[in-house]
Amino acid sequence: MVGPWGTTDVPGPSATGGWLEEAMLQVDERLEIDAPRHEVFRMWTDFERFPSFMTGVESVFAETKERLRWRVSIEGVEPSFYALITERVPDRRIAWVSVDLATMGWWGDLTDLDDGRTCMMVRVVWAPRGDDRAPADAKPLDERTIRCGLLRFRTLVQEAFEKAA
Repeated sequence: MVGPWGTTDVPGPSATGGWLEEAMLQVDERLEIDAPRHEVFRMWTDFERFPSFMTGVESVFAETKERLRWRVSIEGVEPSFYALITERVPDRRIAWVSVDLATMGWWGDLTDLDDGRTCMMVRVVWAPRGDDRAPADAKPLDERTIRCGLLRFRTLVQEAFEKAA
């Protein structure tokens, strides 16, 4: 499979035990962010910020350096689940997948652009199981919702960087 990461490092079946092939939703997004790479990485890995830009995410708590506890209100998803960080290259790349490998995977790669800007490539794979325990007011998660959340993240980073400058 060829994606925005090239041919050798694309997250997929080999990295996830085959679950990507059955994914219900995959979103690949390229963002150009007016902030340095280290600042984008710092904010992207500040998981407690996710509710401020991702629809349906109520909280994310980093229990350890590798284990995240998510609380969400998303259709078809258990209200609470765990994810493990599977790869972390400071200021370059981070990836995480849900523990059961049936709900989600996120991959983010950062590269420098000119003038202190950053290119962020994000892949989201989302395969909700139709969990009956999701709240009645749970929000649907679709490609547009994910892309809008990523755009809100870009705005959040740029505004924070402008204030600091």
